[in-house]
Amino acid sequence: MAMVGAYPVLGNIQISNKALKLAEKYKDELMQLLQGLIRVQSISGESASEAQQVVRSYLKDLPYRIEESTDRPSLYTGHPEYMTPNPPGDGPFTNVVGWPEKDADKRFAMFSHIDTHSIEDGWSTDPFEPTLIGNKLYGLGTSDDKGGVAAMLVAAKILAKQKGSLPVVMSLHGKGGGGRGSLPVFERISKTDHKIGGVLYVHPAETGRGLDDIKNEVQGIADLKLTITGWRGKALEIGSVDSAEWSKGGSAADRCLEIIEKLRATVLRDVLLNIGILETGDRIGSVADKAELTFRLKFTGDHTWKALITESEKLIAEHLASASTSENKYDYELIPVGYMTNPGAADWESPESKVLRQAITDIKGKAPSAYPNHYAGDIRYPIRLLDVPAYGIGSLGGNFYLPDEWVDMDDLVKLVAVIIQTMEGWDKL
Repeated sequence: MAMVGAYPVLGNIQISNKALKLAEKYKDELMQLLQGLIRVQSISGESASEAQQVVRSYLKDLPYRIEESTDRPSLYTGHPEYMTPNPPGDGPFTNVVGWPEKDADKRFAMFSHIDTHSIEDGWSTDPFEPTLIGNKLYGLGTSDDKGGVAAMLVAAKILAKQKGSLPVVMSLHGKGGGGRGSLPVFERISKTDHKIGGVLYVHPAETGRGLDDIKNEVQGIADLKLTITGWRGKALEIGSVDSAEWSKGGSAADRCLEIIEKLRATVLRDVLLNIGILETGDRIGSVADKAELTFRLKFTGDHTWKALITESEKLIAEHLASASTSENKYDYELIPVGYMTNPGAADWESPESKVLRQAITDIKGKAPSAYPNHYAGDIRYPIRLLDVPAYGIGSLGGNFYLPDEWVDMDDLVKLVAVIIQTMEGWDKL
């Protein structure tokens, strides 16, 4: 058997293709498990209790202590990592966590999400009846993310048979920002002596390139709507609104544009800002007495969306107060209208990253690349709440959020192998 050289962080430990051989032996079981998951509907916004029973049934024969919870996002609305789920709804939503029965001084974890996208028009097959065409398995959730759930569970079974340390296994709700599953579960774990030192999110980067990409960073995003109300001067001619002198009006449009430039120069000086929609006034000849600006902030580092809103509101209030008069005052409202998510990043050069990258290189024959451009990714929860590195990987798939979603079954087997080799490598760090 050909062996690759030992890699620096592991000293004398050598990596072989043993993990791939083990994974290939379980290809049929992997297929059957994924088919069973696809046949049970668990669309985002639904409880997923029936699909989670498939997970429980698989885990019950393994040396795991199973925790099942029913979680409501509304209990976390005040949490600094909360983002309103999309589609809205308060469940309750079923989440499953498998804890290794054998205690350990340190352990690692992996998770996937059980909920799927909605059913879009245009499917050429039954979205709930898995259909294999060549190497591609078609069905709702095959790549996003029931393929990840199946790969994670089969990898856990193989690791159990190897009699080594077992990772924590989590099947959660992750669509729409993770508020239904990832937030409540990782928040609870953060309050315990979990001993988790790293996390693998078994979910492909949305690039469609499978194991070629590792998600090690997610962007912070804040989608905001600023509404400013001003006033118009007194009309000088009967029935003619446009006869009012512009100098006597309070232009909401002008103040809005001034504020954005001021924010860019101060509070948001190291934040990307994109104006998406700007609506002002109702006629060309009069001062715009109302302006609505919808914009997106993209940020990294130590920023949080709540702090950015607080700092922005202070600047807006001060600017409008200075532009108001004794007779007329500007008013404003700044509200979230979409994604509200904080950033998170895991070190690309950490020992955990090097183990994962080496595993992918060994199995795929090609070194992976970092993909840092995603936002609202669930790796932010273990990074921010557990303060541990987290990385997202998945198999080759296509038609995310579209009809005829598919996953490459041969690549899914390789994903199982990567998980096995990564978990074994992490355990030796």
